[in-house]
Amino acid sequence: MGLHNRMLPIVTITGSSLMVGCGGNGGSCGSGSSCSGPVISADGYYEGTLTTTQGSPATPVVAIIADNGDGAISGQDGTYYRLNVSLPGNQLTGTYLGLSQGPAFPNGTQATSGSISAVASPNLTGTLSDQDGAPEPLAMNYDTVYQVESSLPKLAGTWSYTANGFSLTATIQPDGTFSATDSNNCSYNGAFMIIDPNYNAYSESYVRSCGGANDTFTGLAAYFPQNGTTNADIKVMADDNATEFLVADFQ
Repeated sequence: MGLHNRMLPIVTITGSSLMVGCGGNGGSCGSGSSCSGPVISADGYYEGTLTTTQGSPATPVVAIIADNGDGAISGQDGTYYRLNVSLPGNQLTGTYLGLSQGPAFPNGTQATSGSISAVASPNLTGTLSDQDGAPEPLAMNYDTVYQVESSLPKLAGTWSYTANGFSLTATIQPDGTFSATDSNNCSYNGAFMIIDPNYNAYSESYVRSCGGANDTFTGLAAYFPQNGTTNADIKVMADDNATEFLVADFQ
């Protein structure tokens, strides 16, 4: 099952080409094509570290980067990055929006933005740079669970997550639609969607209704099948593209 070890950052919640090739870090070849070997691309599921301040300890992070250019990185210290990237060859370049409910970013605030540049080999190494040019070295290991084909019925069922006094329970239908409630008396209604059936990255979109306010969140998810005595789980990372985000590990 690769490097996946159920490590997930603390939950943080407030309120065309005609050429046929291979992708997904050693994944698949198109129908009717043949490949002499895997072509590494930078989309994938990753676990590793991000160093946000020079001289500070590296922060454990997880990332989902889909082959459509959407991505998310979540840190165990309560930081979160929404990515918008391009994936030429084994390169990854683009921009990010960073949010934090933990430590301040190098610019001294709880929100930042900047650029990301990395190379997959298949492990991903690179740098996040904020608007002031402060570098944040990124080093992550590729997990082969990304090569598990995606399917909405796999997600069906009732799932829950509890951490730090916060709990969230979701019921997902075979078509990917879901509803959920949390311990803050908020309700959620939305859907998971297939991005590319060959790879284990799902898009998600939902409306959170809380205290009379409705907020739309979008993000990514990855499914992890049962592995021995370890139950299946779904990692979700989503944000409102402004100030709030949710990271959770449904089991």
